[in-house]
Amino acid sequence: MKQNITFESIGREFLESLGVVVIIDTESRIIYMTEKYAELYQISKPYPIGRKLYEFVPNEGLSAVVQTGKECVEEFFEHDGRTMVINRLLIRKGEEVLGGFAFTSTGSRLTLKQLESKMSFLNKQVQFYRDNYFENTGTKYNIDQIISQDQELKKVIEFTKRAARTRSAVLIYGESGTGKELFAHSIHNLSKRSKMPFVILNCAAIPENLLESELFGYAEGAFTGALKGGKKGKIEQADGGTLLLDEINSMSLQLQAKLLRVVQEKEIQVVGGQTKEVDVRFVFTTNQDLIDMVKAGKFREDLYYRINVVELRIPPLRQRKGDIPILVNHFIDKLNEELGSHITGVDEKALDLLESYQWPGNIRELENMIERAFNYANSGELSLEDFERLRLKISIAEKKLESNFTLRGAREEAEKLAILRALRQTKGNKKKAADLLDIDRSVLYDKIKRYNVK
Repeated sequence: MKQNITFESIGREFLESLGVVVIIDTESRIIYMTEKYAELYQISKPYPIGRKLYEFVPNEGLSAVVQTGKECVEEFFEHDGRTMVINRLLIRKGEEVLGGFAFTSTGSRLTLKQLESKMSFLNKQVQFYRDNYFENTGTKYNIDQIISQDQELKKVIEFTKRAARTRSAVLIYGESGTGKELFAHSIHNLSKRSKMPFVILNCAAIPENLLESELFGYAEGAFTGALKGGKKGKIEQADGGTLLLDEINSMSLQLQAKLLRVVQEKEIQVVGGQTKEVDVRFVFTTNQDLIDMVKAGKFREDLYYRINVVELRIPPLRQRKGDIPILVNHFIDKLNEELGSHITGVDEKALDLLESYQWPGNIRELENMIERAFNYANSGELSLEDFERLRLKISIAEKKLESNFTLRGAREEAEKLAILRALRQTKGNKKKAADLLDIDRSVLYDKIKRYNVK
């Protein structure tokens, strides 16, 4: 066998649920056997992993299947007075035979289609772990790491737990720094695909001319400089698992059309290669309102309705300031551990300062500000003096407001404040906000753009 196959982390529960199962490599060495298989052939523990199967089951027949390449499906045989059905199949990676898989049942017979489906799932798991995608497919976060006492965010968390159990596409809205990626990771970890790949692609971080090959992969010789043997795209890497497309709003209309085909037809067109079927759950994030982009002709309407099956809206930090104290304590504990510091908290005046700021960078900016303060303090509580940069930011904002305090400026600031309050009260629903403000929706859109309301 050219490479070792490790099943410790893949498919154990799946294999045991099938019943009487044994797996061997190309040299007939036992890789895995279920408890029911061992019981059937009276093989005691510890199981003889690495030994030849025919030493323990003389008439096993699976070794011949591996050597000849001729699979055997639903063949009857007698064992200890019982009539049984055995399926002896190959485990492949492309054209390469990796080993053999024997599945035996005494009950109802599996149809070939059902068996192929189970084998396809198992092969995807084997290939995933063999190709060692851990570097870019592992999740970092789970739902318990989302810290909040805000009732609205708690509702989003509970809805996330329910939505994760489905296979529906998920669209996550939120400003930069609100924690959209935490929710995306959690969706995968809570799903039935949690043991399969979790692949991430930031659509804004890759040049447009490279994004297509990153998504769909390419065949050998597809273009000058293409790797020998080609390269799998992120969609194919996520086969059987979950693909997070971060900042989907940055994707061009041309690529949106190609992505629509994947979402609809469950197949990809490899650059310079053939069409392949894929089974991927999509999670998308955006920091812009896609329905506004649809109206502006910057996002495909048909794709929008395909990806917006389950919608999660993550509120900005300024709308849940009650979370600031617990987030501050969380970051202090985290930084104490990472930096070996001994900060015990923040004093009352410093906390008032943190709660008075609007946090345009949200939780990411808050963490950055706490870490910056750590560089000015040695131990004890963080004080106002440790947050000079934040005090300067607030001072500049106040001076800008004062310098604009003409009659016209005052009116504009009042309008901006009223729009912010209306959007907050309607949870970002612009139609309802316009009704609340008693203005036409088109007027609201113009003022949002004019005042740069986010």
